[in-house]
Parts: sequence; C-alpha cells; structure tokens
Amino acid sequence: MSLAGIPTSDTSVPLLEAELLRWVGSGDSTLELACLDALFPPGKLLRPVLCMESAKAVGGTADQVLAFAAGIECLHVASLVHDDIIDQDPVRRGRASTAEQYGLAEALIAGDGLSMAGIAALLSGGPAERVLHAARVIIEALGHMCQGLMRETEIRGDLTCGVPTVLGILQAKTAALTGAACQAGAILTGATPQQHQALRRYGEQLGMAFQIRDDLLPYTAEEQVTGKTATSDVANLQPTLPVLLAYEAADEADRDRLTTVFRGTTDPVTAHREVLAVLTRTGALTKAARMASSCAEQAHAELTGLPDSRQLAELATSAADRQH
Repeated sequence: MSLAGIPTSDTSVPLLEAELLRWVGSGDSTLELACLDALFPPGKLLRPVLCMESAKAVGGTADQVLAFAAGIECLHVASLVHDDIIDQDPVRRGRASTAEQYGLAEALIAGDGLSMAGIAALLSGGPAERVLHAARVIIEALGHMCQGLMRETEIRGDLTCGVPTVLGILQAKTAALTGAACQAGAILTGATPQQHQALRRYGEQLGMAFQIRDDLLPYTAEEQVTGKTATSDVANLQPTLPVLLAYEAADEADRDRLTTVFRGTTDPVTAHREVLAVLTRTGALTKAARMASSCAEQAHAELTGLPDSRQLAELATSAADRQH
C-alpha cells in the first residue's frame, strides 16, 4: 500500500489510526474534536511508519512499538498545529487548518492536548529501560526541532543567511525527529547500538531528503496536490533552500528581484511568480532536487546489513521523488 506516496504495509495505517483514537478520544469534548480534526484525515504518517518499519528491520514487530509510534505522530501534529499559527497558514492538508476552523486559542490548546497525549503514549508500556531510552531520544529531537523553528523565525527576510544556515535548520526541525523515530523503534525492540545508530543516521538523511523536497513543492506542484498554500513561504519572507541556492547563483538583476520580494512589499501571488522565475533561471530547482536525491542515497547506504530493510529502502526512494 502507498499512503500519499509513502510505501507501507496494508495493516500499518488502520492500526495507527485506531491507536491514535485510543489516545486522543472519540470527540466527546471540544478539545478532543479539535485534536481529532488536526489528526484526521491523517497525513503521510511518515514518522510513526518509520518507527514501526525500523522495529521490523531489526527483527521486531510493529505491535511492539505501536503506542510509541502513535505518540510520535501526536507530538508531530501538535507541532504542525502551532506551526500553522506561527505562519498564519489557513490551509493544512488541503482543508482549513485547526486555527482557521476552531480559533487561535482553541488551536493552541489543541496543540498542547496532542502533546500531552503523545507523551502518555510514549511512556505507556514495554521494558522500562528501553522505553525511557527511546523517549529520551524523541524528547531530545523535539528540543532540536524547537531550536530549528526558532532559528527559522530569526532569518525571515534575510537572503544573506546562507545555505549552511538553512541546512542546519532542516536538520534540526525535520531530520532530527525522523532520525529519532527510526532509532526509537530499534531501541524498543532490543536492537544493538550499532543497529539503532545506523537507523538514526538513515532517518536523518531521509528527513533531509523529505524536507528539501517539501521546500520545492510550492514551486513544482499544484496547491490541490500538495494541500498547502503555495505562497506561504514568500508571504512569510521565509528564505528556503531553493531560494538561497538561487540567490547564490543569480546575477545582479535576479538578486535585486529576490531582494525586492523579500522586503515584503510585493503581494504574495506576484512575489511567488517572481521567485519561481528566478529559481528556474538559476537552476536552483534542479540543484535542490539533486541534493534531496543525494540525501536519499546516503539513507540507503545506512541500511546495509540490517535483517529486513526493504520497506525502509522504498521510503528513501519515495522521499527523494515525492511530488506532494
């Protein structure tokens, strides 16, 4: 089965959906309704699927990590709810965001509620030593994510911050948690340190490939396909990787065009059109896509020697090639 371009088993998705309902509730209160609205219909479920597939890759079973995987998804979606508030995005997964539908205060509380459900799920069962180790890995990654998100707000409008800065942000806000999801799945099923460290590195490279592709989608795919507002990044003056690659490669005229857009005086639709033209002329779209493919190849390389990593290998390919 493929979920939004992410290959997974026929049983993973319904198992995860049922487990999410178990931790969040059935909608008996406004809090539960807002949390369920954020969770369903589910997105790509990349992180919980990675946790489950990593468990299987080292000889464990998905059932051993199901609650923990659901907890990761709750924590991830909580961050998305808050992210939409920060970016003032009215759309998530092709429909109204939680803040747009329920209100700003209610969305903030829903994000907190999802976080609490996620923590409870992480700590719900299994050998205590393994659970605590895996939970520490996830919590550390969430700390990196917060640092990355804060740094992202600090560079808004700054086209001189440099490609290394943005790559560091991608590592912190996305790659750290995907790597942690893989590592945690392996830890919970008794993997060797060498195995769970390899899976962490695999997940980090996969996360980089996934996020680089995500930064390309506003310029390479239609809104109805991505389920996101294409103009969000330019409206928020966010210098993403393809934009900075273009700025580095641009001639003086195109640099001036980008500088004008990132002053925030251009309407978002026109700004998006101007940026897309510069990205195309400079070859930035192609270069970023190659960087995503390189990360996916590095992810593949980390799977060598694992007992059953076929699904993880397919996930790496899908992350590099994704169009939504």
